[in-house]
Amino acid sequence: MRKILLYSTAIIAAFAVIFSATVGVVIVYVGRNIDYEVDEELFRKAKEEETSYYYAYNSRKELEEVYKSSYSTVSEWTDFEDIGEFIKQGFIAVEDRDFYSHNGVNFKRTILAVFNHLFKFKSTFGASTITQQVIKNVSGDNETTVFRKIKEMLRAFNLERNHSKNDIFEVYLNIIPMSGNMNGVGAAAEVYFGKEPNELSLAEAATIIGITNAPSKYNPYNNPEGCIEKRNKVLYAMLDVGAIDSEAYNAAISEPLSLSEGRGNFGTSSWFIETANDEILTDLSAKTGLSRSAASLLMHGSRIILTMNTQIQDILENYFENVENLSPKFGEGLNYAMVVSDPYTGDLLGIIGNGGKKKGERLFNHATNNITPGSVIKPISIYAPLLDEDKISWSTLVDDSPIEYRGEEGIPYPKNSPDVYEGLIDINEAIKKSKNTVAVRLFDIRGAQRVFDHLKYDYGFDSLVDEAHQSDGITFSDINSAPLALGQLTYGVSLRKITEAYNVFPAEGRLSRGRSYISVYDREGNIILSKRREIKELYSCDTAQVMNQLLSNVVIDGTARQIRLKEIVDVAGKTGTSGKDRDRLFIGYTPYFTAGIWCGYSKADMAVGANSPTHIEIWDSVMRIIHDKLIFTGYDDVTEGFNIDSITVAPYCSKSGATPIEMCEIDDEAEIRLGYFKRSKQPEEKCEVH
Repeated sequence: MRKILLYSTAIIAAFAVIFSATVGVVIVYVGRNIDYEVDEELFRKAKEEETSYYYAYNSRKELEEVYKSSYSTVSEWTDFEDIGEFIKQGFIAVEDRDFYSHNGVNFKRTILAVFNHLFKFKSTFGASTITQQVIKNVSGDNETTVFRKIKEMLRAFNLERNHSKNDIFEVYLNIIPMSGNMNGVGAAAEVYFGKEPNELSLAEAATIIGITNAPSKYNPYNNPEGCIEKRNKVLYAMLDVGAIDSEAYNAAISEPLSLSEGRGNFGTSSWFIETANDEILTDLSAKTGLSRSAASLLMHGSRIILTMNTQIQDILENYFENVENLSPKFGEGLNYAMVVSDPYTGDLLGIIGNGGKKKGERLFNHATNNITPGSVIKPISIYAPLLDEDKISWSTLVDDSPIEYRGEEGIPYPKNSPDVYEGLIDINEAIKKSKNTVAVRLFDIRGAQRVFDHLKYDYGFDSLVDEAHQSDGITFSDINSAPLALGQLTYGVSLRKITEAYNVFPAEGRLSRGRSYISVYDREGNIILSKRREIKELYSCDTAQVMNQLLSNVVIDGTARQIRLKEIVDVAGKTGTSGKDRDRLFIGYTPYFTAGIWCGYSKADMAVGANSPTHIEIWDSVMRIIHDKLIFTGYDDVTEGFNIDSITVAPYCSKSGATPIEMCEIDDEAEIRLGYFKRSKQPEEKCEVH
């Protein structure tokens, strides 16, 4: 028995030594891979003033002057001594009762949390100290791994070595989320109660503390009952640690929730600011290797130069916030998005992610999330590339008939909408009437892989997939005619991205990379991030000029003929509809702006159907306002049309696409039509049909 005891003790001791050595090695390894200077930079950045937004856009499309923008988020830094004791004591009671006695890590609670993780005594068991929460908030590192936790603990030790407890607590109280885009107790006190944080009553302070546990869930305007319940738990915690007595506790839990008349004005950012912030965080994370949360702290105190045209953004917001401008179906779930871009710089000028007044932060944005583009993909995937390669011209005839009939019922593929087939038609007619049959036949000429590569790599449609597997075993691929010729993409593409793709036509074959910001500077004026113009030469000038005329006919007497803006300035574009009519789009442009509009439902089983005004009529209304305000009243050298100096006009016979002869004029079923051609590709051969 004694030998067994000795052996057991030796085994346990050996295990302890091995375990300790292993932990020690892991700690040393993790510690060597921590950049403590980054933590210090983020900690310092957290204390800087809020980000400022500026726009630098004038009517000449040049960077000329910088103006302070009125778009901002709610955040107000409050010094530690100006934060009331109720708030400080409440956070200590709820979050970290040993804050002033530990060195960044509460080992007792950490060990208990490990045992809870292994044996599941409780569903939740928090062990993070306030210092560790500061590390988590400034770094954005939320990965649930042992290595991440060890790293967080080491970083907390380092933070406590370099900063006082009150310094750490001050940062914590100012960066903690308070619902929406609001951070910090100072902003929360102002928004919820119209007070300074040192003027709050005990109940009001506990209310703010309770919100931080789940800001959306315990927002007092959205969930007053849940907010009061959470407030009372905070008050009980304060009573439990002796921060308040029973008399104060009873008085506070009886106090009604009396909120500011502002009714939760969280300083909601515009759709443009949210879009720009998202783009900046993506770029900054890629540049620094930091998480998006950490990258957002690097933006504190910065000066951001936006590409936003404030007049255009205001026009969009005023129009779409007024639901009377939209279809009555908007109240039944139909929604809208719109994007306006500068075709010559790629700059985003204005953006709307949903119809109606924007009432929150990080809402679903239909302009930047993927949608099914439908036929608006045809000009960039099929027609422009083939025209550029001289595989087709304006007068090229293609068979408008189904390629095959599928199933026992003999369903035609591809199917036109409307279900009309006209035999041989020219390219102009095919685009104008959005013939699916012609698009698929031309797709076969260009080749699936070439179309796929052109969209993915030249236009940057990153959502396209070679092959996608569903959990039920079904496999999808975008290397096929339905996605690439008809726009029924597996994962779709964003309205913003496909709108910016159309910039290539008014810019005469040059595509500028889309951007919503120009540069980001720190408070000392040092550049943190810049997004310079990048231009690709995708098509020849004469290709783009022919495409402008082809797409103008879509507006003159094609599927977008209801547009009235064409009466005062050239307008070109293309309509698109997804399968089952879930999405409808129009991407259009003038010599000044490119704009795309989407309307549709989030639910897959709902079709847009007939509605008034249509999305095309709304596009027309908005763009007429924009042109009236920015072009015809602000420009000295107004141009009414697209440039045609690199192309020529020539007649052709509708039956052959060739140069007409006298017999063509006699044939009652033939027409002598005029088309736009590259100078080197105008019809030369005589009509052989007649």
